Amino acid sequence: MVSYTQDDALPVLDAVSTSVSYIFRVLRAVSSVSPNAIIQLSTDGLKVSVENSHTVQAHAFLNKTLFTSYTFTPPSRNRGRMIPSESYASTQASPEDDDETISFSVSMKSLVNCFQIFGTEQESTGQKSATQSYAESNEGGGMMRAFLGGSTVCKMRYDGTGSPFIVMFDEGGVTTTCELQTSEYDDSISDILLEADAIGTKIIMKANYLNDAFRELESTGSETVIVKSTLTPPTFVLISRGELGSVEYKYTRDRNVIETFVSEESVQNVYNFKLLMSASDAIKLATKISWRTDEDGVTSIQCMCDVGDGRQTFIDFRYLPIYDEYEERTQRAQTTARSQITQSTRRSGDDLFSGSEDENNHSSD
Repeated sequence: MVSYTQDDALPVLDAVSTSVSYIFRVLRAVSSVSPNAIIQLSTDGLKVSVENSHTVQAHAFLNKTLFTSYTFTPPSRNRGRMIPSESYASTQASPEDDDETISFSVSMKSLVNCFQIFGTEQESTGQKSATQSYAESNEGGGMMRAFLGGSTVCKMRYDGTGSPFIVMFDEGGVTTTCELQTSEYDDSISDILLEADAIGTKIIMKANYLNDAFRELESTGSETVIVKSTLTPPTFVLISRGELGSVEYKYTRDRNVIETFVSEESVQNVYNFKLLMSASDAIKLATKISWRTDEDGVTSIQCMCDVGDGRQTFIDFRYLPIYDEYEERTQRAQTTARSQITQSTRRSGDDLFSGSEDENNHSSD
């Protein structure tokens, strides 16, 4: 790491990671949503957000635990007096800086292409890298664990408004530098929010079972997916009907599959199939899924991904529903159309996977 004198202006972000393959997979898991992304920097790490037509959004959280060193210096305390730490655990920050964030836009396609060179070799050589072979051998249980070894080191740097987002790779003494043009964060893009006080359905389940369902649903060529949660078995149902046939994937309250099921009433919502399938790569990476739906049909599919050594990171997809023309949902559709500007989704929401026996008592037996 470089040390800075008191006369130097510190970069807003100065971070180093050896988890190149894992970061690549997380970025690729959300890249299908949009060719452009908003990167939000904070003391907790990076949040990469993408959206499509205000109907689907994805947020990938690259927690600072993915980095061997991580220094975030917002302009408010960038006085050239801080020496970057050698460990994320000792990064200097005062309590008043904890909620400060810096945001900018970049090309998602370009960012993924930077990591693709070093994240996997399959696309360029047609051969599976050792990293990818390791990941695939551990795919059982819906889990594609990261291979944290290897000689490639990734460095990220951002100096502030108007500066490029710099991603450097060092492999065996050979350095490759990617400079991505940035633009100011467009605050006209609003987050799709769930009504926290109106969550009608909450399901925590093992990711591999949802991954199996998505594979089956894809075979029908359907344009929509019907999602049902019911008070009587089967408690959770996914339905796709298309020209190639019909698939219904049903889940009962088997604790080996669904750890938590909470539903206030029987609910049915319809979603765009192609957009819903944009979460499939994230589900493959995950160990657990938190599926939440509010009373307006807004759905969050949050994927908890195991990085190893007891560390997790999160990928959160948000969806607005579509409506059957035969269903009397006009009033609800008007409510659902709302989406509010927020800066408060920086954190992954660690309590989303907290389940309890009390919660399960609200679900059907």
